[in-house]
Amino acid sequence: MTEEAAQQRRISARPLVSLTLFCAGLWLVPSGIALHFASHKGATRWAHLFMSIHNAASLFFITAAAAHLILNWKVLTRSMSAGAVEHLQFKRELLIAVIGVSCFVLLIASHALHLS
Repeated sequence: MTEEAAQQRRISARPLVSLTLFCAGLWLVPSGIALHFASHKGATRWAHLFMSIHNAASLFFITAAAAHLILNWKVLTRSMSAGAVEHLQFKRELLIAVIGVSCFVLLIASHALHLS
């Protein structure tokens, strides 16, 4: 087998990690929505199924995100330091995004605190 053929058969870590991150993220959305609707009374078997799917996808997502950061650390730090001045011009937008998303998530999550 030639060296070129051996390189073609080798699995590359960066695309594998990126695609794992993407696929795990795809599983999180529908399983989270299904888990929300299955969490009502009488649907405990379905709730357990969707919770298991959601938890497994979350573990894959967190692991792949950590691996993605490790594999791309140099690229990320280089782009952040080179573009730090450019990113400062979006300070207002960043603040609005962080506050907006945080308030929305906390508002939606607050329904869990309203016990009847």
